[in-house]
Amino acid sequence: MLADTLKTLGPCLSTDLRDHLVAHHGLSPAAARQRVSRGAPQIKRLAHLPFARRARFLYHQDDYASPRYWEGLYAAIFATNGPYARALGAIQARGVVPFGHFLGACGSPIAQKKQLSARTVLDRMVAANVLVEQALPGLGPCVMTKNTYERHQQSLDELAAAARSRLIAESVLLDSVREWLRRLAMVSFNTVRTRGAEMPRVGTFAWDLTAPSYLTSVLTRLKDKGVKPGWVVCDVLLIENAQLEHVEPFLHKVRSLGALKNIGRTMFILLAQGYDAEAFKTLRSAGIMPATPKSLFGEDVADGFRELIQTLNEAAKGLVDPEKFDQLFSKLGKLEGAVGNMRGAFFELLVAEVVRKTAAGQVKLNKICTGADGNAEVDVYHLNEGITAQMIECKGIAPGTLVDDEEVGLWLTRRITRVRHHLQNLGWSGPRPRFELWTSGSLSAQARERVEKTRLANANKCEIVVVEGDTLRTVVKAVNDASLLKTFEHHFLPQAAA
Repeated sequence: MLADTLKTLGPCLSTDLRDHLVAHHGLSPAAARQRVSRGAPQIKRLAHLPFARRARFLYHQDDYASPRYWEGLYAAIFATNGPYARALGAIQARGVVPFGHFLGACGSPIAQKKQLSARTVLDRMVAANVLVEQALPGLGPCVMTKNTYERHQQSLDELAAAARSRLIAESVLLDSVREWLRRLAMVSFNTVRTRGAEMPRVGTFAWDLTAPSYLTSVLTRLKDKGVKPGWVVCDVLLIENAQLEHVEPFLHKVRSLGALKNIGRTMFILLAQGYDAEAFKTLRSAGIMPATPKSLFGEDVADGFRELIQTLNEAAKGLVDPEKFDQLFSKLGKLEGAVGNMRGAFFELLVAEVVRKTAAGQVKLNKICTGADGNAEVDVYHLNEGITAQMIECKGIAPGTLVDDEEVGLWLTRRITRVRHHLQNLGWSGPRPRFELWTSGSLSAQARERVEKTRLANANKCEIVVVEGDTLRTVVKAVNDASLLKTFEHHFLPQAAA
């Protein structure tokens, strides 16, 4: 009877099943508790994820990983209103989250007494098969729901491209907010930190942007007549309709930070394209600024961010419209700090388009290659079986800017070596593979010398080529695409327009 009842009721907490037996099958609470405790062979219990009142999540074995399984499990998690609910809400809002970003997005502290850390929350939810950690092209280790992973196992590249488009737009927005705060003198100018390889922290929590502030509203005057600066912190969630479960992780961080000692007064900003009424009201009542690109920079810029995500998504699928890139540079270029991130992302996509138009074979973006001592990412991966192996490293920076010598060194030593091992494992038997560095900037004399030495030392194994300046212009002209050339000339090779 119990298995049939659960099959009809659907996956749920053991307490819900017990209450159902009491209400609909005439059992006493004690008898219902014993019946549920004994279980049945077809009834499975979710491990690793504790619920209130020692409840367990139960499901009929036939329901595992079905839509009703996920619906019941998510409902049970959200009903707890705890760290697992906040982590799930953060992931559902974003779809895919790089591991480093998860530490801030999930709402749990990095480390704090009497609270589950972000790492512990993730480990338990992964062990329970609610969340999955998976490396994705161009993003590295990422977190997503098990449901999302199962549905996209054959299309992880597309999933990564969509996430990367949103993350690039969020990076552009964060850089713009940083400059906005600086121009208004709201923060200490050279101390603004934004998310990158490491997440900036205030208190025990990670945030997307942090900066000390000497505004009187957050300043604390000390008894010895000194002053203690406060903080401005900001998280970004660039989705159209942020709901309460999506913003609850941020709300929890705000409440928890207020309870910590020795943390200055803080101004809290959350950035999304829009909010539903409940989320907006709750944020406002908590003293948080629920900002949008439109409220900060105007409707034209807000539309620009929407178009940026859409354009990057389409370009990742090979649908490149250089004129769209031109329009986005014009629309978002007015934001201080925006152009740098856009230039890097657009350069990769445009280089891939040049390769597609001039050669046969598969062209992939952000291909992960596994070598003998680790992985290496190839920005533009062009393989035509038995004919061409062209591996391009892209450095889309401001024209006239020098590529970091350390980056050149990593490319020459670590990345090229690992990709060569990858090709050997594939059984590559064609001509020598070509490793190319394409840049809208230029190389230092020291970097050029190092490239030349490496090229000569490996001449029998591979070709090493740098494409920059006039060489880059010549390659793009050969494509015979006026709009593509125009975009390069205007934003990557401006000296040619003089």
